[in-house]
Amino acid sequence: MMKKALAVLLLLLLMVSPALAEMSRVVDQADVLTDAEEQLLEQEIAQIREKYKFDVLLLTMDSIGDRQGDYYAADYYDNNGYGVGPNHDGICFFYVPQGDRNGNTVFFVKTGSGERIFTDDVDDEIANQIRGYMRQQNYGGALAQYVLAVIDQLEESRAINRATRLLPIFAIAGLAVGAAVAFSFKSQMKNVRRKVGAMSYVRDGSFHLSRQQDIYLYTTTTRRRIETDSHRGGGGGGSHGSFTSSSGSHHTSSSYKM
Repeated sequence: MMKKALAVLLLLLLMVSPALAEMSRVVDQADVLTDAEEQLLEQEIAQIREKYKFDVLLLTMDSIGDRQGDYYAADYYDNNGYGVGPNHDGICFFYVPQGDRNGNTVFFVKTGSGERIFTDDVDDEIANQIRGYMRQQNYGGALAQYVLAVIDQLEESRAINRATRLLPIFAIAGLAVGAAVAFSFKSQMKNVRRKVGAMSYVRDGSFHLSRQQDIYLYTTTTRRRIETDSHRGGGGGGSHGSFTSSSGSHHTSSSYKM
């Protein structure tokens, strides 16, 4: 009887474990995506997690009432165990189509290395890339473009990290080459003797010096106002901030009205 109970328990654990391991990264509670779009986005995010060790959560909700969108997304991210590694590296795309004060607003909430990789300027650029899709209510296209932009930024960050690691090697190699060249020149100049007077280097009759003096009298300054366009960059500027979620994790966020 005991062996049978253990066998049943083991079977249940085997059934539950894959479900936990395959926790959805596309949580479309607002139902703005088709099943096919959700599946494709899940596949792309799985590859991101595998290649870059970085998590991506795409979250939509019909309404969250009076709660602030970035705080809600951060709590959802933390409480459901998203993120990779001890710092829970990742990013959350959160969208509320309508229904409350967060309506038609996109939030990017970053955690761990995501806070460093996805700066405010990067977020502004990505928001500009997806804004056209969002305004046409092509949410599948918007999220596909968002995931592609995340991949591009992660790839750029990886290249910078690789170059940073190699920089000391290049510096040492450069010093070695420079030293070799310097010693080579020094060895070729052993027969050169320094002369004390500067006139020893001047050819007869080739140098004449006359005194000249410039006197500064006054200056005129003209000021002109330069007009700036507050919507430069396609209207990508959003609201940015950092905060600690209810779980105690630190996050940074950007929000954009679409």
